[in-house]
Amino acid sequence: MELTLNDIKFIRETVHKFGYPLNEIEKYAKENFIPIAKPEVADFLSFIVRLKKPNNILEIGTAIGYSTIIMAKACSKVRIVTIERDINLAEIAKENFKKAKVEDRIELICGEAQQVFPNLTKNYDLIFVDAAKGQYIEFYKEVKRLLSKEGVILWDNILYKGYVVNEKNVKHKRRTIVYRMREFIEILHQDKTLYTVILPLGDGLAVSFKEE
Repeated sequence: MELTLNDIKFIRETVHKFGYPLNEIEKYAKENFIPIAKPEVADFLSFIVRLKKPNNILEIGTAIGYSTIIMAKACSKVRIVTIERDINLAEIAKENFKKAKVEDRIELICGEAQQVFPNLTKNYDLIFVDAAKGQYIEFYKEVKRLLSKEGVILWDNILYKGYVVNEKNVKHKRRTIVYRMREFIEILHQDKTLYTVILPLGDGLAVSFKEE
């Protein structure tokens, strides 16, 4: 039996509730139409960081710092490098990091990810990709290069609002993204150096790790 909307609603009602300042960030994001991680994805992020206890994390797509703070709060020793191309969102994120008292463990780089990647030389134990969906294919090789031997990659919104599965009601302007996400999923499927599963969380979350 497939999940229904009621099932998803129930799941979202049972996820962990995050306190200040995350609850305020959630409210601000909703009021200002800023996309942040869905509740079940945010909960899974916290879970995987608590489980894996990574030394360092790379996040592609900071927005206003919601998921960054969740990961920083999940492990007190983790250090995070996060990339955001929108300078206005980046400034808001910096203020949110201060409110959450995690700014000393977060390095925010403002710029296009493709231009930032060549300057990153260390490997990361966890990489969270939540940026422009049409660029996941371009991110793919660099993300693999930056992943540590036992690292995990989380690709958010992999099913893009369900349009990747059912394109019947896709508007013309979104079709290119849908086709590119389908192509990206096929690339992950064909990559024998990665083991990838797609989880029905949020708009779809793909989880990859390196095969030995």
